[in-house]
Amino acid sequence: MSVFFVGGPLDYLFLAQPLPQNSLGPEKSFTPLGKTMEDCAATPVRRPADPSSPSPTPSPLSLRQWRPAAQRNLRNQWSRLLAAKTRWLDAAASGRSHAATLVNAYLSRSYMPGMDLGVLKDMPRIRDRASAKLTHKEVQCREMLLSAYKEMVCAMSDLVKASHAMRCFSKVSSGSPLVRFTDRQDDLNDLGDGGGAPVYRWISMLEFENLAKELVEMFVSELRLKRLIVLDLLSINLKEGADPSLEWSDELYDGEFNEFQRIGLGSGDSFPLPENWKADVLQARRPGHTPSHEVLQVYLTSWLANVNIKTSRIDEIFELVEEEMQIKLR
Repeated sequence: MSVFFVGGPLDYLFLAQPLPQNSLGPEKSFTPLGKTMEDCAATPVRRPADPSSPSPTPSPLSLRQWRPAAQRNLRNQWSRLLAAKTRWLDAAASGRSHAATLVNAYLSRSYMPGMDLGVLKDMPRIRDRASAKLTHKEVQCREMLLSAYKEMVCAMSDLVKASHAMRCFSKVSSGSPLVRFTDRQDDLNDLGDGGGAPVYRWISMLEFENLAKELVEMFVSELRLKRLIVLDLLSINLKEGADPSLEWSDELYDGEFNEFQRIGLGSGDSFPLPENWKADVLQARRPGHTPSHEVLQVYLTSWLANVNIKTSRIDEIFELVEEEMQIKLR
């Protein structure tokens, strides 16, 4: 089967007529370990688990043409997922460091009036100067915390986009013997899943998507939790006498809600708060209420723990995908 690149990461052209079996050449690099392309084409087709969206059964020739392009695209998208996951966790670690420094500076400033300064107590305006430096430190940490949160949102966007771009659709030009594969669906009858057949050895396109969805949902839940913490930490850094604390419906930086909308997480001009969170959040975030020292420690501990992210399950998912693809994602 001769293959021609024509551009983007998922634009491929295939001759519609197969070459002799001994001419498969480059296509072997896409063949699952221990199988020929003919074996794969003859693999019994597994229907998608969702009966509401049945996929037509492709012919052996169509499946043989589709599989190499689908394999390449899946490798690309899972590599993107791995990179975005690492980027998100790095940003979260950075955010936790800035949050801890912010909390320490805030608490030190709040304790300054009654703090025992020992031999320093008689220095002129020592408390005022220390408070001013701590206030400046809070401002810096607030900016860095917001920057880390923004990086988490960008990484979250990459996670969602990669999880939604796994399917591989055929595109046949009229009057042309060439079949083109792309990540854009032009034919509503083509679901881009190879009729539910295994893409490599055992796992179907739908099953790959479900694994990615499970992965992404963990990070979406954790991003909501961290956004709630960021709201409170940014609010305690507001100057005395300023407007009331930030609300969940407030945009933390320009373009935040637009980014959520682009990846399907936003609704109108907001990032929806889960229904089972609303009552507790509204009760805890009363106007003018300042979190106690104990609550701030809980925030930092919760941030560090990544309570909605099951690290062992994430490792298990990537190990399963790498074993199926017989490669090491990077």
